[in-house]
Amino acid sequence: MQRDESSSVHIGGDVTMTGSALAGRDAHVVHADHGAAVTVAAEPAAIHRALIDLAAQIRGSAPALPNNAELAETAEQAAAEVSREHPNRTILSALMQAIGRSVGAAGSLARTVTAIHTAIDGLFD
Repeated sequence: MQRDESSSVHIGGDVTMTGSALAGRDAHVVHADHGAAVTVAAEPAAIHRALIDLAAQIRGSAPALPNNAELAETAEQAAAEVSREHPNRTILSALMQAIGRSVGAAGSLARTVTAIHTAIDGLFD
């Protein structure tokens, strides 16, 4: 059987479950997402816009994430924090980590979260 190495889970070389997410002893996950790159400038206004857009994407995501409303509010909290005169890096990082864990590997949402988190890191470098 030909394995799709770009997006599947292989366990012990004998089982392939495409489109599933697993974690366990000796599990090996291979995922390649070749979607368009997402970039966000490392400046407060650009990060704010990206976070507001992310909140809208989360609210409109289908299939719905388990906690869309809370997750969108978290993105809006991050947008408010980055707009402060002196944004708190620790708070922003924690909010982005929470969002990242919640969206998991949800394609464009995951790329957007990573781009925003990278921009936030650049803001403080």
